[in-house]
Amino acid sequence: MRRRSLLAAPLLALPPIGAAQAQGTYPTRPVRMVVPWPPGGATSNIGRLVGDAMATTLGQAVVIDHRAGAGGAIGSDNIAKSPPDGYAILLAGAGTFFRPLLDRDTPFNPQRDFGFLGLIGVGPFALVTRPGLPTNLAEFIAYAKARPGTLNFASSGIGATSHLTAELFNVEAGIQATHVPYRGSGPATIDLMAGRVDYYFDALATVLENARNGRIQMLGVTTATRSAQAADVPTITEAGLPGFTAAPWWGLCTPAGVPAPMIARLSESLRVALAQPALAAALDAQGASAQFMTPEAFEAFVWAENAKWSRVIEAAGLKVT
Repeated sequence: MRRRSLLAAPLLALPPIGAAQAQGTYPTRPVRMVVPWPPGGATSNIGRLVGDAMATTLGQAVVIDHRAGAGGAIGSDNIAKSPPDGYAILLAGAGTFFRPLLDRDTPFNPQRDFGFLGLIGVGPFALVTRPGLPTNLAEFIAYAKARPGTLNFASSGIGATSHLTAELFNVEAGIQATHVPYRGSGPATIDLMAGRVDYYFDALATVLENARNGRIQMLGVTTATRSAQAADVPTITEAGLPGFTAAPWWGLCTPAGVPAPMIARLSESLRVALAQPALAAALDAQGASAQFMTPEAFEAFVWAENAKWSRVIEAAGLKVT
């Protein structure tokens, strides 16, 4: 009996394999970052930039995995159901967490299925319209109010932040319009330029070039202050809708249950990446102002944002489908 106990003792003293990897050699292979939107938009570019910068600290590649559709739900669900082994992370936004408020068939539970790594940054949306509509906000609102139900607005998907920002705008401006959801910002912008939809809220960086070239019209940005990217563009509050603000954000999440040492390793990698001036400048060019938060602070931020958008959903009279 004594011999068996002595043989077993070293095995009992060993830490769990996952904890040992997190403390020592983790990661030993590439980390997969799911971007729940199509390539080509600001979110995709932000994921690539952040992933490349984190790879330097992690010593392993961060591979971008685009899984678009259902307003970001397909990619989010993929991470919710991935093993909690530290090798799968999600580029998340507000819509990841408020989606169940709009869709009872959402295949994941944000409060149960995700862990938190940190905030990447926040940035403005811009209100853009098709050519031929009024070119300033006050006149556009008057035009739309005089034609209830005749205009339509695009979004990057039902329940996406661009959708709820437009719903908030419609409520506060007193506009009645029809929602036309798309699978991402790229297709929505194409139809806006072609005149098939009338207006749209999207990340400033995504629409800026088309606005500068006159393919679409930009009426205002959704933040409380003007953006350095487009200092000549007024805020929506300045342009005629006092008090209107809605800033999209980007952050990194994991499947629930990832060991704490792995969370700490990934979060520290994100912190170091965002402290690099070159990355901060590149993110700014994509419309995201770099702003790191610890996992704990990011989690509190997420649920505060969720409460805000819940009120928007209620005010807009949106129904769970």
